[in-house]
Amino acid sequence: MAARAGLPLIEEICFLSVSPAGWMAPNTRLIDDFIQALGSAWLDEICLKIQQNKEDTSMKKMCYIVSGIALALASAAHAQTAQGWLNQKTMTGNWGGGRLRLENAGITFNGGYVGDFADAAAGGVRTGYGMASQFYGNAKLDTDKLFALPGGTITIGFNQRVGRSTTADYVGNKLSVQEAYGAGETLRLTELSYEQIFPGNFVDAKIGFYPMGNDFASTPLGCDFENVGFCAHPQNLPASTSGWADNPQARWGGRVKLMPAKDIYVETGVYEANPTYTDTGNGLKVSTSGGTGAVFPVEFGYTPSLGGLPGHYKVGAYWDTSNAADVTNSHEIDHGRYGFYALVDQMIMSFDGTSKRGLIAFGQVSYSDPQTSVFQGTWLGALIALGPFASRPADYANIGYVRAVVNQRKLDREEAAGLTDLSTGEGILEAGYGIQATPWLLVHPNVQYVMDPGTFSYKHIKNAWVFGLETKLTF
Repeated sequence: MAARAGLPLIEEICFLSVSPAGWMAPNTRLIDDFIQALGSAWLDEICLKIQQNKEDTSMKKMCYIVSGIALALASAAHAQTAQGWLNQKTMTGNWGGGRLRLENAGITFNGGYVGDFADAAAGGVRTGYGMASQFYGNAKLDTDKLFALPGGTITIGFNQRVGRSTTADYVGNKLSVQEAYGAGETLRLTELSYEQIFPGNFVDAKIGFYPMGNDFASTPLGCDFENVGFCAHPQNLPASTSGWADNPQARWGGRVKLMPAKDIYVETGVYEANPTYTDTGNGLKVSTSGGTGAVFPVEFGYTPSLGGLPGHYKVGAYWDTSNAADVTNSHEIDHGRYGFYALVDQMIMSFDGTSKRGLIAFGQVSYSDPQTSVFQGTWLGALIALGPFASRPADYANIGYVRAVVNQRKLDREEAAGLTDLSTGEGILEAGYGIQATPWLLVHPNVQYVMDPGTFSYKHIKNAWVFGLETKLTF
């Protein structure tokens, strides 16, 4: 063990954490060495070396954090065979039976990690790479089991983001090439809510402190891509200076969802508009100071099974009562702002006669108030193949294009000031393959081509090639 003590071992583990080959063919000797390395003296040596390395990059720092978590879990992993550990549903397992006992009592824990490496290999402002990561976790309390109140769920959740933005540092575009970057890179309280499903399942009500995007304009399937333009929500909604907020940014509010049929719903709500929650250092803020108004969303949804093939169709809109400056004149104040969207994902063919493996078409269009939003809207089209090979039923392959449209009124103003040949929108083409290496580990290599990255800065920046590697762990 002496030849592999300290930092060299942790760096080898770091390499495996971003190497699909390393995870698909695990090095059991390394796992054994890892266990033997446990001990306060060894950990102290690692911490000392990290502190002494003042030029450490954010990617290395994140690698140390991930490896530190692995250290904490190593003894549990070694208690069973390496193969058993790799085949269990979550990385941390059943906690010696404790997790299942808690679930039976009404307390369920969920958590994970998302690591987004992105290398701007050509074009953009300059070349370079960065690593952005997030750790998240929540606890759900079943009020029926705990308090004999059927249909209720209390949720408490947190999120910690760290790292660097390849978009900001190298590419210069609007839609982040790393979906895990943003929202202040700080520890955040992401949810403190109570949800109640009433008898008959016709009414579902929720109230508390949480992102309104958890319930409105959401397509989780889009997070099979690394670029944030595809991930979960139309990005002009929160980026249009409106009070709209998506994960991990929480707001006080609530909604009521009516389900007149099993495949039809309508929901509406009211949420606080408060831009101060976004500020770095305000991740644990829950006071309403700094509020500017209220956001009123409404959404209609249809979730059919067409010939046994599932789909989700959503249309929605919102009104924000806040005042906002006009995009062409900051001294002109507009009263209220709005937006709307349409989202669809539909499996169009099955590979094996079931809904678990098949080809899904995914699309969206969105629009924000032209008086107050520089980021006018988006449109998107994508294909996702779930389980493209019978031997790899949990993998996926995807390709998609998303366009972020800039406000024409703002462009006209910039061109009147002397700028020429400005682009009307930024385009992202992404293709990738998701490798479900274990039930709790996904490795997702991808490539992104960023078109007109200088659109929203009104600059002429070369189109960029970005190579990404996204890693997801389920704790």
